[in-house]
Order: sequence, then C-alpha cells, then structure tokens
Amino acid sequence: MAKHSKNLQKVQDMLDGKSTRKIQSGYLTTEETHKVGDRWFDSDGKEWEQKNGYRTNITKLANKGIVDHRCSDCESYIIRPWDKEIFKFNGRCYYCQIDFEAELKGTGKYDKWLEDQNKRIKEGYIEKFEKENKELVEEIKNLENPFDTKIANAMSNANVTMEINKNTK
Repeated sequence: MAKHSKNLQKVQDMLDGKSTRKIQSGYLTTEETHKVGDRWFDSDGKEWEQKNGYRTNITKLANKGIVDHRCSDCESYIIRPWDKEIFKFNGRCYYCQIDFEAELKGTGKYDKWLEDQNKRIKEGYIEKFEKENKELVEEIKNLENPFDTKIANAMSNANVTMEINKNTK
C-alpha cells in the first residue's frame, strides 16, 4: 500500500510542477535488423543469435530440457506431479520416499526424522518470509513493543462509544 501512495505522490508532484525530473514523452527505436545466423551483443552485454523468424539468447548453460531433476536413490526422472511435490522437500521420487520412510519406521528412527524435517521446513518458510518482507520485518524490529495494543483499544473503544451514542438518542 505504501508503494501505491508514493507513486500517486510522484504523479501529483509532477502535475503541481514540483517535480525536478525531466518528463519523457515517447521514445525512439533503433531496432537493428539481423540476418539469419548473425550474432550480436545488446546494451546489457547479452549475446544473441538470429534464427529463422526468431532470436535466441546465447548462454554458457545448457538448454533446459523437459526433465530438470533425477531421484537421488533410483536415478529416475522427476516428471510426474506427485514426484515433483515430494522431490522439492526430500530429493527423492514418490516411491523411493515411501520406501525410505518405511525403513525409518522399521528401525524406530521415523519420529526423530519427522521432527527434524518439520523443523527444517518451518525454518525455510520463516527465512523465505523474512527475505520477501524485509521492510515489514525491519518495521516490526524498530517498534518498541510490537504487541502494543493501545491504538487498537482506542479505536475499538471509539467505535463502541459511537454505537452507544446512536442507541441512546
């Protein structure tokens, strides 16, 4: 919500004549025409090659194929949706994960493994949330007491008071 109000403020400043930035209205294109087989570098330093009807980005990495991953136990390709879901957390296909968990249950180590697994997943979600919401986390850290309820109580009491006044008249 804060981004939206900043953008509105910038537009309002521009309309009021307070903006110090230059206003650009339109742009020129300097599109180069390339023949099939031509290679060139763009302004960002990326290398491109013109193909028949399209252009491709030349990278040092191999092209990504249909299969991204293989099971760490049986080396089968991770293609099916249920394999992909299990692979994200454990690096195994669905059936190898079932075998792995069955073996853990047989040795009595399953509960400890499950506890460690849940802890790792929770820590991963917390880390991901903090990375995606850096501004919010910093704002909460800067508060003296993040659980201070004075404002919330004042707002709720104001609403209650208004309702009582309406009912008594």
